[in-house]
Amino acid sequence: MQEFTLDNIAKKIHYGKSQKYFEEVLSSYQNENYRSAVVMLWSVAVCDIVFKLQSLIDLYGDASAKEILDELSAIQASNPTSASWEVKLVEDVHAKTHLLDTLEYENLRYLQKQRHLSAHPVLNKERELHSPNKETVRSLLRNTLEDLLVKPPFYTQHIMKEILVDLAESSEVLNTKEKVKKYVVSRYLERTTPSVELNVFRSVWKIVFKLENDECNKNRVINLNLLEVLAARNSTSLVATINGDKDFYSNIAATGSPLSYATYFLSKYPDIYPILNEDARLKIQHCISTDDVGKTIGWFTKSSLDVHANDIEGWVKGDDHPTFTPGQFDALLSLSDSDEWQEKFCKITSSYYGCSYNYDQADSRFQLAIPKYIKLFNKTALLFLAAQIEGNSQCHDRSRARHDYTVIKEQIDLIYDGDFPFSDYTWFSRKLGLDD
Repeated sequence: MQEFTLDNIAKKIHYGKSQKYFEEVLSSYQNENYRSAVVMLWSVAVCDIVFKLQSLIDLYGDASAKEILDELSAIQASNPTSASWEVKLVEDVHAKTHLLDTLEYENLRYLQKQRHLSAHPVLNKERELHSPNKETVRSLLRNTLEDLLVKPPFYTQHIMKEILVDLAESSEVLNTKEKVKKYVVSRYLERTTPSVELNVFRSVWKIVFKLENDECNKNRVINLNLLEVLAARNSTSLVATINGDKDFYSNIAATGSPLSYATYFLSKYPDIYPILNEDARLKIQHCISTDDVGKTIGWFTKSSLDVHANDIEGWVKGDDHPTFTPGQFDALLSLSDSDEWQEKFCKITSSYYGCSYNYDQADSRFQLAIPKYIKLFNKTALLFLAAQIEGNSQCHDRSRARHDYTVIKEQIDLIYDGDFPFSDYTWFSRKLGLDD
């Protein structure tokens, strides 16, 4: 049963060459040639590490991997008969990459010591060669399989530049958040560790929320998408990570797009806001009070979402006459997935349309605020929308109203099942053709 388990794990070895080499190890183990199994297992582990480093170089130009292999090649060239490079390889990979964590490194060092005892004429008190027992060898096999052989080559901390260049070159294709997520996870993040991802997160944070130059401005949206992917994958450790380096994370831009993007991100991860330094919080508060994006999604500085909804509605109905974009409404809706927030959102979009002050504006505001979200309108929201239309001639008298309001009528028929009080909304009912 134990051998069957090792056989199954061995089938998952990442590299075909390593899998072929491991067959010899397993054969020695099954034939009780334990010294031979340990000696060969160390060789397979060393080769597999080299394969992984070379893959990182060939596929992604990984700088750390190249540095390690270049140093080892120099050592081998200067002293071809020495095996000292093998231990240095394991040490460098542990120190300079994320291929091995501390426990995995210690397991390999223990394997190397067992290999030394098995490969050399080390005699015990009875003048017998050292021979590891079956349980020790099986443990070495399992650890080496699970710690190293079955894993793909994880990226080192030098992955950052590769990702950013790749995303910039692919930005036309990766034109949605979902596409960015699928691409980045498949191509990179499946081969990373959490510590690498958090290192990348730290660097991208600065690029998105602090730096302003042509390249950063051009790629800010797709880099923000990358940041959101990394944040979602590491959400449980995000607050602790930022709290441990709050001076760095608090160093955000004071104005412009970077500050707007930072405010947007904090609307998704509001627990970060309280742990930032006061200077960063002041910048965010300024954005929320003066910037359209900040006003739209800056709920996390207020006592509740209800307060924020009332503020948005007051802003829409006030003298500022804000012009929303599709992205603003989508961001506003995404602040919560509760039924209560959905109803408040519908009230805001209805108010936005209902405040139109000429026919052209009413035409454009309707198309932006109503058809896309009409399926979210419940009975209360539909009544409120009808009241907004009834109270503004720019809404109910415009020539396109009869055609546009068919989507509202469809939702009314679906939700009210014939019980909608059309008689209370004369102008609205006329545009629906109910008085014909």
